[in-house]
Amino acid sequence: MAETSTQLKDGSISFWGALAISFGNMAPAASVIFLPQAIAQFTGTRVPLAFVFAMVGAFFTASSIIYFARRFASAGAAYTFNRIAFNKVIGFSSGWMLFLAYGLNFPANMLVFGYFASGFFSQVFGLTISWLVFAAAAMLLVVFMVIRGIKTSARVDLVLLVVESVIIFVLAVVIVIHGGAHGNTMEVFSTKGSHNGWVGILFGMLYGVGAFSGFEASATVAEETRNRYRNIPLSIIVTLTIGGLFYILVAYAIAIGYGIGNGHALAVANLPLSLLADHYVGSWMGAAVNLAGMISAFGIALASSNASARVMYAMGREGVIYSWIGRLHKKYATPSYATWLIFSVSVVLVLVFGLFMRPYPNGFSAIAAGADLLGLSLYILINIGWIRLWMRERNHFHIGFIRGVIPSVLGAIIMFIPLVASVVPMPAWPLNLVIYVTIAYALVGIIIGWRAKDVPPMLKEDVVGTIPVASTEQSMHK
Repeated sequence: MAETSTQLKDGSISFWGALAISFGNMAPAASVIFLPQAIAQFTGTRVPLAFVFAMVGAFFTASSIIYFARRFASAGAAYTFNRIAFNKVIGFSSGWMLFLAYGLNFPANMLVFGYFASGFFSQVFGLTISWLVFAAAAMLLVVFMVIRGIKTSARVDLVLLVVESVIIFVLAVVIVIHGGAHGNTMEVFSTKGSHNGWVGILFGMLYGVGAFSGFEASATVAEETRNRYRNIPLSIIVTLTIGGLFYILVAYAIAIGYGIGNGHALAVANLPLSLLADHYVGSWMGAAVNLAGMISAFGIALASSNASARVMYAMGREGVIYSWIGRLHKKYATPSYATWLIFSVSVVLVLVFGLFMRPYPNGFSAIAAGADLLGLSLYILINIGWIRLWMRERNHFHIGFIRGVIPSVLGAIIMFIPLVASVVPMPAWPLNLVIYVTIAYALVGIIIGWRAKDVPPMLKEDVVGTIPVASTEQSMHK
């Protein structure tokens, strides 16, 4: 099968397709199923307040990404952005970390999908089927859809997002209408009752920031999006806005569902949303919540695989990694070589972490720890990169200091704190090994980037006129 195409299909998706990629990577259903109990360890039932601050923090970093996305369109996303803002070493390192950060979400969420699918079929149909069967089938389906085209992937992700979100939203509304355990109250938005007051809220916020990770993924499909300089930034804003409000609503329902004084019970719960579904609606809704988690895991895997493959394609196209990785499918013009490479590595990770550890939560947590470490590092670099580019350009893009720099500074600080907290103190075995391997991987990227050839980033032609080409080239070689 010959692979001769060199360009992704321009105009394949609209705003809705870009939104599906960002929302799919952020995974709203999975976030509210798995994160509130972790946040409650610091906040008690004040989880909604932590999500409010996490949403604000995510918007600070989003401002930097949006400024880049309004001016540069490339499948490389952070690789291209930081190549322009810094130099070839940081640019390469950013791409090196980015394709793995997205790529690790594929095997991590296939472990979740397989685990929940096995439990769902046992609970609903009384069938005992190994999680590995479901994971293997889902992985092959993801690969098929990624190669088939971004339009197919985006449509599937959008449908999955609607289904999973409706299930969780309906449950949240039922709990709120019921009044929870002791009635509706705004007390969950105060620091009173939080462990250590504001300190507990801030630590909870740092976990909450993780719920928003992936919101920027639509930048990787900019080359394939119609009206990209409008639709990519808009998709990021809409993802954060709707996703943030969704998190706050569901977190509120969980908090009052457990009762304002039962923060400890929430913190030690395994899957609090499933327990609340059983209590307030019935066992069938508990099964539906588990189905939503399963659907969400598949959606993340699909969206993140598309994002990772496109970053690898962009780097291969420019020759900074093996050029064959940048080849496209002859018929579908999709990054098929990169997709099969991601699949091959993911098969190994699923087998190793799934068979030698429990697929969920142990295997999932181990792989996700590496992805989170890389993602936080990239958010910091992008914020600093935008500040550097703003200061370097003669007219500062006609953006004032307060609007153009302050949000990025705050974004870098907010992302730096959980980055440090993830390695100090160093987690116990085997997570410490994951951290060490991830750091070593990043250092290898710096070395390879230092030795890589210095080539200007490839942008869509219509970027000319948005940023003067001469100014961009001069900036890159300073």
